[in-house]
Amino acid sequence: MDFFSEALAVMDSQMGQDVCISLATLSELGPSVRVVDGYYHEGSFYVVSHMASHKMKDIAKDPRVAACYKIHQIWGKGVNMGNPKKPENLEFASTLRKVFFKFYDRHVNEDDPECCILRIIISNAVVFSPDAKYIVYFHNRSAQKTAMKLDIIE
Repeated sequence: MDFFSEALAVMDSQMGQDVCISLATLSELGPSVRVVDGYYHEGSFYVVSHMASHKMKDIAKDPRVAACYKIHQIWGKGVNMGNPKKPENLEFASTLRKVFFKFYDRHVNEDDPECCILRIIISNAVVFSPDAKYIVYFHNRSAQKTAMKLDIIE
């Protein structure tokens, strides 16, 4: 059985829209966590940010990040894709505008050259469906599945 594809389907259904994730970065002070709007798509999370933010400064020095959404855990590498108006970002920025429609026009200034898209390239994840736990390894496109009954009240 292809548990990797199963796990990706779980991630798509639960995180493939605007979701609030807790994003952790590392700084000289240690770990730092903040809640951001994120969007999961094809093995990565996307966040619209600003290069002056602490998260982007932390990622510039150490790209290792971790995130969680509800009980799902994610580890990966943060990459600054640059401004949404960069030619290579135009198509995907259009998707982000639709996904983040609740706040994009009020809180994102694409004309500011410091506005940027943060891509979190996922290396590993632990995700849950109502009846299974998946440990997902993106580097070799594999996953382990353990049957379980998810009975945590959200």
